[in-house]
Amino acid sequence: MPCSMQEKRSLRRLNASTGRQVSSWVIWCQRRFRAYRQLREGIWNLARICQIWKASLNEIEGNFGPGIQSYFNFLKFLLFINFLAVLLITSFILLPVTISHDTASFLKGPGAELPCMNYSSDTSHRSAWQHLQDIFTGEGYLEHSVLFYGAYRAKQDNNHRYNVHLAYLLSILGYFFACFIWILQRIVASLVQWLMQRCDFKTCINARIFTEWDFCIRSPEMAALKQRSIYNFLKIDMAEQTWSAQKRQRTWKQLTWLYLLRLLINSVVLLLMATAFYCIHLATEVSQQEAASPSVVNQYLPSVVISLVNVLLPFLFHALAKLEGCSPRTEVNLTLVRCVILKLTSLGMFLLFLGYRVLCTGSRKAPQCQPCGYNELYQCWETHIGQEMYKMTVFSFLTTLAFAFLISLPRRLLARHSSCALARWLGKEEFLVPHNVLDIVAAQTVLWTGIFFCPLLPLLGCVAIFLTFYIKKYTLFQNCQPSTQLFRATHSKFLFQIMLLLGLFLAFTSLGYVIISVHPSQPCGLFANYSTPWQAVPKAMSHLPTWALLILNYATSNVFCLLLLMLLSIILTIYVSQAQANRQEIERLKRQRAQCVQEKWCLVKKLASYLVDLP
Repeated sequence: MPCSMQEKRSLRRLNASTGRQVSSWVIWCQRRFRAYRQLREGIWNLARICQIWKASLNEIEGNFGPGIQSYFNFLKFLLFINFLAVLLITSFILLPVTISHDTASFLKGPGAELPCMNYSSDTSHRSAWQHLQDIFTGEGYLEHSVLFYGAYRAKQDNNHRYNVHLAYLLSILGYFFACFIWILQRIVASLVQWLMQRCDFKTCINARIFTEWDFCIRSPEMAALKQRSIYNFLKIDMAEQTWSAQKRQRTWKQLTWLYLLRLLINSVVLLLMATAFYCIHLATEVSQQEAASPSVVNQYLPSVVISLVNVLLPFLFHALAKLEGCSPRTEVNLTLVRCVILKLTSLGMFLLFLGYRVLCTGSRKAPQCQPCGYNELYQCWETHIGQEMYKMTVFSFLTTLAFAFLISLPRRLLARHSSCALARWLGKEEFLVPHNVLDIVAAQTVLWTGIFFCPLLPLLGCVAIFLTFYIKKYTLFQNCQPSTQLFRATHSKFLFQIMLLLGLFLAFTSLGYVIISVHPSQPCGLFANYSTPWQAVPKAMSHLPTWALLILNYATSNVFCLLLLMLLSIILTIYVSQAQANRQEIERLKRQRAQCVQEKWCLVKKLASYLVDLP
């Protein structure tokens, strides 16, 4: 009750004096409710205390505003995603395989021949220098550890015990589904803001001046940067108005020349991308030629080429976008879309060339592919692909570390302690949120792609993201200044989540092809006794009861799919109708607001005329 403790005591004594009896059931329910409420509050307070990076995020927001903070929140979200994968893999795969007593038992796969069973696990002859190199390449003692697919072995489960083969597939597929739902929920949460930005509503200049200030900023330097940011907003608004006026005044001759110029620029962009993909192809071929004992430089050659492509081409895209005659906002968005396509497609091309080399996709009749169904040079090809994903993850983190201490730090020292023209032109590096988000999206796509071949790769991703947070925080506070351009992360959460969703689809498509169509390695791994990894699912389903099989058959039948499609169509129709009704209501309210403004102006005019007529 909303009263003081003294009043509560007097009320309790009054109730006791009246002789009203309370049942033991009511007293027990009240005590249980109070205990449950105290437990819930305690858990919530403990969760708030244990929130990771809470103080750091508040410090970043206080000094640089919520725009820069959104990038670090994105890192936090990716850390939770990878931690979820670590929990699933450890609980459903690693622990059952470790504690099972049949890991040493290994059956020969169907159709296995002697040339396909030459996978050796002896690492005793390797030197200390090679053991050090193994940390960066994933070979040696790491190759035969639980980090990679080849170390997981178990017999086919003909009894009604825990099926590790089915758990391996379902845990990975369930993880992808959980990531999809999680990302979709974040997309829906930011969809309203994105739709508002697409509208033609323009904030007037005085409203922007008086409402744009971020009161979280405490530093005078950051306040000056925020003032310049507001100035740039106003300048870009006027530039867009100027661009709209020029667009309306264009002649047919000017439009024809502009479209030809855009066609030429897009052709150049496609040519640059094709050249980049060809370089990735050459790097993949060179790195895979010496399959027996390649050097560390050759093994990291694809990662180096992909990183150089993703660093150099975005600058060219930004320069070419300025020549296309687009609005400032469209210019930035167009550059970002091209960078997204470049980063994800370069990874897709690398996977395609790697599959062509290792899995013999498109060349099954090659001599080295006929005995085993894959390239016999790679006896445990899943582990080999996992090593490639491992090396790309390690190289991505090393690139972040090198940029922070070998580029950003010398640039800051040069700008602070030198007064030459080059130092003034370079200045301090700007912290570009979109490009940083693109880098971590590409790294997360690599983690998703390699989770089947390297189950503990998300653990490495958690460590890399955790260290990246503090590296980026140090770079932000010491070496960088916030970007003053229009495109801010607070206005682009929807686009960033779409990028992450595209990376998830790329990884799921690649793994789906491997699980459904590719023959597993015969001398290693869980699925050596199957023609494809997906064959473990119907084999496990064959042990189910008859009623469960009937339910599954009905769930996969055409009748059920048709009913589900009809239900989804009805739900979609309801939502579309509701959206149209809401849109019509919004338009009606807008007209009503315009009429209210006109009525007020009419009253003001009448009042003015009345005041003029007064003596």
